[in-house]
Amino acid sequence: MLNKRWYSFLWKSKIDNSEADNKPNRRDKYYEEIRRKSLSTTAQSLNSRSISRSTSQPSLSQTQSTVKLRKITSGGRRVFINLPLPTYDLTKQGYAAHTYASNKIRTSKYTILSFVPKNLFEQFSRPANMYFLGMAIIQMLPQFGVKSPALTLLPICFVVFVTAVKDAFEDFQRHKVDRQYNQNMTHTLKGYENTNYPKGFSRPFFSSWFPFTGHRPKKEINSGANIYNDKQTNISVDNYSQSSSSADVFQKSLSKDVHVGDFILLRNGDSLPADAVLLSSSDKEGICYVETKDLDGETNLKPRNSVQELKHIQSGADCLNDCHFYVEAGAPSPDLYNFEGTLVALEKDEASDKWLEKSKTPIEIENMLLRGHVVRNTKWAIAVVLFTGTDTKIMLNSGETPSKRSRVDKQMNKEIFIAFLVLFILCLICAIMAGVMRHRFMSTAASSLFAVQSGSPAYVGFMNFWSSLIIFQNIIPISLYVSIEFVKTFQAFFIWNDLDMWDEMTKKPCVPKTWILSDDLGQVEYVFSDKTGTLTRNIMEFRECTIGGVRYGNNGFSPESEGARGARIRKEKEYKNGQGQGSDHVNESDEEEQRESVIPSSSDRRQDSLSPPLIDTNEDPLKDNDEKKASEENKEKRLEIIKEYETAIKNVFEPTYSSLDPNRLSFADPQLFKDIESADIDETKGMNHQSIRTKEFFMLLALCHTVMVEKIGKDGKSVEEDDEDEDTKQEPKVSENMASGSKLKNAVVNQVEDANNMGSKHSLSDEKSKSPGIKGLPQKIYSGSAKFLQVPRLHHFKNTGNENDDNRKSLKRKKSRGEEFDSITEDKQDPNKVDNTVKIQLNYKAESPDEAALVNAAKNAGFAFVKRKGKTLTADILGKEYEFELLDVLEFNSDRKRMSVILRRPDPWNDIILYCKGADNVISERLDNSEQNSDIVNQTFSDVNEFSECGLRTLLAAYLVLEEEEYNQWKREYDEASTSYENRANKIAEVQEKIEVNLKLLGATGIEDKLQEGVPQCIEDLRNAGIKIWVLTGDKLETAINIGYASNLLDADMKLWIVRGDDDSEKVSRNLSDTSQKLDDIEARHEQDDNGNASSVQENALIIEGSALVHILKSADSKTKLLEITARCKSVVCCRVSPLQKALVVQLVRKYHDVVTLAVGDGANDVSMIQVANVGVGIAGQEGVQASMAADYAISQFRFLHKLLLVQGHWSYARVSEMILTFFFKNVFWVFPSLWYQIYSAWSGNIFYDYSFLQLYNIIFTVAPVVILGATDQDVTSPYLKHLPSVYTIRGKLYTKFRFWLYFFDGVWQSVVVFFAFYLVYFKGNANSNGYPESMLQLSTSVAVTAIVLANIMPGFNTYYWTWWQFTFIGLELLITFLWVVVYGAFRSVTLYGMASMVFGQGTFWLTFLLAIVLAFLPRYTITFICQWWYPNVVAKGRHLELYEKRVKKEK
Repeated sequence: MLNKRWYSFLWKSKIDNSEADNKPNRRDKYYEEIRRKSLSTTAQSLNSRSISRSTSQPSLSQTQSTVKLRKITSGGRRVFINLPLPTYDLTKQGYAAHTYASNKIRTSKYTILSFVPKNLFEQFSRPANMYFLGMAIIQMLPQFGVKSPALTLLPICFVVFVTAVKDAFEDFQRHKVDRQYNQNMTHTLKGYENTNYPKGFSRPFFSSWFPFTGHRPKKEINSGANIYNDKQTNISVDNYSQSSSSADVFQKSLSKDVHVGDFILLRNGDSLPADAVLLSSSDKEGICYVETKDLDGETNLKPRNSVQELKHIQSGADCLNDCHFYVEAGAPSPDLYNFEGTLVALEKDEASDKWLEKSKTPIEIENMLLRGHVVRNTKWAIAVVLFTGTDTKIMLNSGETPSKRSRVDKQMNKEIFIAFLVLFILCLICAIMAGVMRHRFMSTAASSLFAVQSGSPAYVGFMNFWSSLIIFQNIIPISLYVSIEFVKTFQAFFIWNDLDMWDEMTKKPCVPKTWILSDDLGQVEYVFSDKTGTLTRNIMEFRECTIGGVRYGNNGFSPESEGARGARIRKEKEYKNGQGQGSDHVNESDEEEQRESVIPSSSDRRQDSLSPPLIDTNEDPLKDNDEKKASEENKEKRLEIIKEYETAIKNVFEPTYSSLDPNRLSFADPQLFKDIESADIDETKGMNHQSIRTKEFFMLLALCHTVMVEKIGKDGKSVEEDDEDEDTKQEPKVSENMASGSKLKNAVVNQVEDANNMGSKHSLSDEKSKSPGIKGLPQKIYSGSAKFLQVPRLHHFKNTGNENDDNRKSLKRKKSRGEEFDSITEDKQDPNKVDNTVKIQLNYKAESPDEAALVNAAKNAGFAFVKRKGKTLTADILGKEYEFELLDVLEFNSDRKRMSVILRRPDPWNDIILYCKGADNVISERLDNSEQNSDIVNQTFSDVNEFSECGLRTLLAAYLVLEEEEYNQWKREYDEASTSYENRANKIAEVQEKIEVNLKLLGATGIEDKLQEGVPQCIEDLRNAGIKIWVLTGDKLETAINIGYASNLLDADMKLWIVRGDDDSEKVSRNLSDTSQKLDDIEARHEQDDNGNASSVQENALIIEGSALVHILKSADSKTKLLEITARCKSVVCCRVSPLQKALVVQLVRKYHDVVTLAVGDGANDVSMIQVANVGVGIAGQEGVQASMAADYAISQFRFLHKLLLVQGHWSYARVSEMILTFFFKNVFWVFPSLWYQIYSAWSGNIFYDYSFLQLYNIIFTVAPVVILGATDQDVTSPYLKHLPSVYTIRGKLYTKFRFWLYFFDGVWQSVVVFFAFYLVYFKGNANSNGYPESMLQLSTSVAVTAIVLANIMPGFNTYYWTWWQFTFIGLELLITFLWVVVYGAFRSVTLYGMASMVFGQGTFWLTFLLAIVLAFLPRYTITFICQWWYPNVVAKGRHLELYEKRVKKEK
């Protein structure tokens, strides 16, 4: 019966969703849920449905008085704005039944309540901790007669406590960052009554216990009858207007206090606190520009459109009085590129005083502002919050903070199980033998005189088993965990204190946030990197161009590009490595030998008189000395060029917008203006063809784009010129007071006020005079900036009184829409932003950084884009302004790979022209070859190839002059396609193809995407270390490929295999299979070629789009095929991937290959992959700090990975591996003499060592040397590790099962030598010359002292880098051991009384002591010598090289 009930319950829960449509409609006096086909169902269809179901529904008079609400899907939501909630969505107390996620973000692992249980669970998931807890319980039992069972609790309690303190400290740091992030400032509407989210605590379970006085949704309803017709839906809500003179301003609120349904005000530079629907903006057309790099990694600005019905809103009063609507949306989704919803607006009928449905507007992703977006180029925007907290897209693309464990830690647990097995076998042997001996003694009547044990043989054996657990318990090294915690703490400190990873610009070191993963840094096989902000600096530079077959910019003014430098260095290395070597084919299995051969042995160097030069240990391998030398040598040449350039430009025209600052220019070629000749643009005046082409080329760059212009004043701030015909708009009101719900602790306020008083440039009184509304605003409350860790002081809110008077006088200003926000939106003064070489400084805001670089290059060449006003583009061409009419924009997309604009040009042209720029392969197909000079075309494409080889991003520029009739006919076709209901996108593409034909080639551009310092060299060294590097980026395919070339990830000799996305999954699968088959064929042909050599093998690189990954990640076969392809590729680039796809790719590789992965990124879009990878590294860069918040290690530059992995990571792995193995060795060595003793004690279960030795062996006598070994040892010093990345290939070989058993049996061997050496002395001869008889305690003390000495010498023997730490602590441990026997044994009450004189006073002890040490160490010394000198691994070779070079340097 019970099973049936549960079955019914579970079955009911499963079919609830499927039968949702069959449930009766929920309704009240105002709303009624009905079933609709889609979000866009019209009112007419609603009416017809209600009529058709009139027999089953309530009467028509009743249904006419309700608003029809579509039944939302499971997980969906309906957000009401200035409207009451349906009564069926309210609790009995009148509060909202549906609660939404809080906007408070938590990346920490623990809370105050969960810390103790969760941390204890994690700690006791370690088998050793569970074992020692059990052992402590056993020893408390009186049957085993342990004198101090409480002492056995001390080690396990100490371990748990220390680990808990460390975990709490780590998580506390995350809590602090979370608190800072949650206290980011935003503005919410004051006086707005949010019916979706009650102010009080509204959980039904607690509401009866803790009643609260929060507001309830308004239910003041006019019960009058409503009239429902075909076009209108009525709602009787009387006086639901929230107009108030004091309740129409936006006030400061904390981001954590933002709720679903709130109105929020966003300013220029603000970061979105939640996912919201854009209602209005300062732009007349309702456009808001946002920066999306925190989500998709792209730095370009993207436009977001306001809801057309509400774009007139521009004040808090408008929000309260004019906004009456509800928004329907599906369940929260992680998809960053799609959204579907509906906004249903209502209006009041003055005649009937009823609310009528006004309109339905579909809400798409273009109408959404997502958490992580940053408002740019927009003074203000008003939005309504739709999703908060964990429901936002950025958080759905992230995961909970995982509990990570290192690979060595996991493998060590397996060795712990082996130790458990050995322990069980030892105890079982002792139990069986004890039972056998008891059986023998029972046959002898005299056994009662010497046998303490009583009972049956089985009982004796059973009890002996548990006694043996106590005797052999130290074979499980509990102190190992404590030691590892200490060691990893030291390693974290050394990493944090490493000056090589100190960033001078940000003043930040490398910050370890998860200390337990340091050894994983030395075992990384895959690095997954973001591109934007991680590899690059988001700086585009116009470097070269070719016009009419003439190349400009290669005059030496700009230094060698990073891509060209990387290609040159790579070719030089290949040339050197290829000299004098055979050409045999090298298989993948030989890669490791190749890397090891990079390090020549010292003997090879002696024999080779032409050995390479010694390594300069003072040189940083990541510092490009060639670039520095080139810059120094080129300095004078640059000055000469810039002088000639200035003269040439002024011979043509007097520059107004063109910069002449050599530090700002990346392109300056005097020949360009020599070819231009004059500023006259009239082609009829006898200009040469090159001058015409050059002017047309730069006009194309200046006009073919979608950039926005802002003028920069002499103070570095943006200024505006108001249009004469612009109407004065009402300005939203802003209050500087905090919202009532955003309460701050006084301690925080006082602390920040004190900090402001101490360090502020202006006094607090001055700040209050400037901003009277701000009182004690804490530094931890941030004013909406995306870079919320840069804490602004009070002077962030500048005085709007008399600043910039000069600018106001020079520019006629009028109040514009949103000017009231000037005091809190304008940028701070930036002196470096001002260019003193220009008369009027312009700054361009573009959808892509390369587009801004092109327009900026045209401006510096005398073709300045000045203003965009509607369809009119104003450009200053060689000193004279012209206005162009923008007829059409054919936008760029991934399919077209080109952009075109159609313009009507003024006099002297008086024509219609199409300008087109795009990828070389796309433009080349659309050229008019019949009228083109073939030599010019061929030379242009030759220059483009050279640009690409240098890692520059290339674009071709072409144009076409159109006849008026030709354009009008095309325009009609284009308008028809744009309004088509079916296949609109395809029809538009077809029409666009018709006009973009027979183009005339002008030239090409070469733009460099500036990489971070040291990125190409870092990637090259990581590859030489055997690490595979993948780039996962949200950028488009072409951008990712260009960065790959510039960063040494790709080179010109590689074969690129591209897997593009498609809506058809079968097509993607076929593409993947074809790629795999082609790679198989290439490998098969090469294997058949007996004369094949390494140089003839072409390396492969895979480029895959995120839209293809969507289908691949759903199929197990496709995933397997993808991994097989990537295994044969040297580089992999995944482009246009979402944050969730990044995480899935990392997880796929990690699980399939069972390797250690590292993910590095700098934006919130990288958080998910950082958390999935074994090791997550966050770069605290320009994209905020969410990546570094969630990361295990935070760095400031990508190049710091070089030191973090190749040096600190290698050291950590080698240290921890050696320390763990040494721990197992010394514990096995310590335990097995007790086993040998049992043989000669009739398997009695007696303890062999004195109890003090047993308790203090791991805690006092042997702990320090092994900890120092794990904290400070260096097998190869830092300078050589940085120059010898191949040493890193030792990963995975230092902690193996083979080495574990080697150390295990070495411990057994040394225990045999030590025990039986003294056993033969004491029991086979007279060892005591003083006549005292030998005793068991004398034997155990001798064995214990010798074992402790050997256990301390062992870490010293395994230490490669002796420091005073090791000398001191080994000596101290030996001294403590001998003093313990002397001092502790001087007390009569202890069992060791008198042992010092009995043991140390005999010469036989010292002789046996020395012989035992030598004999015990002989096998280890012999094996170590053979492995170090006869069969050296890559580490040994590195040590030989270091030793050899140090000797050579000393001789010099």
